Amino acid sequence: MLHASSVSAKSPKTRESLSLRCAGGRISVFLFLQPYHRRPTTRAAVITDRVRSRTRAREGYRYRGHPLSSSETLALSDYASSIQDDSVKFASTRGGGGSVIGSDKPPSIYWAILHNWLYFLSLGFNAINIQFLAREIVDGDFKANPSAKSISLSGKVESVDKLLTFLGVGFLCALSDKFGRKPLMAWSALGFMVTNLIQANKSSIWMLYLADFVDGCSSCMAPLCQAFIADVSEPHKVAGNLGVFSGLSVGGAFIFAFPIGGLLGSKFGPRLPLRIAAGIQLLNALIILFITPESNKLRTEKLDLREANPIGGLKKLFANAPILRTAALAFFCVSLARCSLDAQFTNYANIRFGWTQAQSGPVMVLVGLMLAVAPKLFISYFGVRSAILTGILCFALGLAGAGLAPTPGSFIFAIFIVSIGCICLPALQSVIANSAKPSERGAVLGAIGSLTELTAAIGSTVYAGILAKATAQDAIFGGRIPGLHFLSASLLLMVAWVISMKGLVGQNHPGVSIGDEYIDDELFALG
Repeated sequence: MLHASSVSAKSPKTRESLSLRCAGGRISVFLFLQPYHRRPTTRAAVITDRVRSRTRAREGYRYRGHPLSSSETLALSDYASSIQDDSVKFASTRGGGGSVIGSDKPPSIYWAILHNWLYFLSLGFNAINIQFLAREIVDGDFKANPSAKSISLSGKVESVDKLLTFLGVGFLCALSDKFGRKPLMAWSALGFMVTNLIQANKSSIWMLYLADFVDGCSSCMAPLCQAFIADVSEPHKVAGNLGVFSGLSVGGAFIFAFPIGGLLGSKFGPRLPLRIAAGIQLLNALIILFITPESNKLRTEKLDLREANPIGGLKKLFANAPILRTAALAFFCVSLARCSLDAQFTNYANIRFGWTQAQSGPVMVLVGLMLAVAPKLFISYFGVRSAILTGILCFALGLAGAGLAPTPGSFIFAIFIVSIGCICLPALQSVIANSAKPSERGAVLGAIGSLTELTAAIGSTVYAGILAKATAQDAIFGGRIPGLHFLSASLLLMVAWVISMKGLVGQNHPGVSIGDEYIDDELFALG
């Protein structure tokens, strides 16, 4: 009877030795394989290489061209089949079907990019105009300088939306692990459509709260599209693909939404752009339901509601491996700091420089353009770790400059630095995504979505309060620092940088070392 013994690999030119024991003695079969340490390696790729090598042996070839006997061929066939079964199970987690050799091609990442682009196109139309709508409702004129009351209202309404999203997005993303990404993506698009319609057609403060209540109960598009990307990407490509996703779908949408939405809002008022945003989401939902393929091939059989709640999602991030906890804590600080820009940019620009939507839009285009270009270039060239550390520093420097800028030109330059610093966000997300099991990736990225919404719920109210206090008639520091909320966020980013330095530098973890020459020893322990 024949038995296959352990497999050993040597470098740089790997000659693999497979030993077979039988009653008549010992037979050695040598197979030459490609070296593993010169390129990014995944478990699926290693398994596939070994299957192909053993398949050549099974077809009747061995070292120096001597044919194998039928008993030797049978032993190798059984061994190769067992490894191929393992590779099939692993490959199916990448959304590529049930076979390694000749498997179905997984859906393109550009489906996720398309739907998130359409979503953020609507979001851009909304974001550039919603604070002017609050002024129209509170102050009676959307062209007037914002009062402290309208600034506070815009922050509180946004906090309701973000708090509800925090409570629900983890549950919605966990549902996508069981039922697929498509149904929940359509739910998110339709929910944002209803939100824009309510805002565009009602003139009451309470209707603004109702609109954001609807939005908070349906917001999950971005984390679901990130899960779509992770479903169809190899581990060593997740960081780059998330960078492309963030750049094209977020930055690419804002390039069009901010100038067009700003011009329409300044000329026709803030309600027309909101109606256009609603129509875009109707189109988005129809494409999702009738055209887009499903990416989640490996669905969980049972939904654990204890882990789908927001606290359970946060436990997935903060109660697991140290590397995941470090990345999640740094992401929390960076995301909270970013809210200083997201929540009050138009109000600050209007107070400080007298800008309307038409002037704010082109500056936001700069942010969108850099988001479209910077992540792919910087992450691919410098690697994940450097993108995180360098990005956080650039982000902090840019926000400090924005808070102290005395002229529009210096303010625009500071925003340019901020847009480069945003590369740290997809880099941190890639570390978290590569640390999750494939069957839990939707829940983990949903937890990141929950964390983002929690920071937005905190930041929307806090930064609105700081801006109102710093620009009121009885302003703190005598009104000499109107950009105080930007300076506060810059300090928070320095905290994130210290956390990342302590937790990520010196770590030889695959999620952090993407772009470096890193090989996990477990990859070679497959025999």
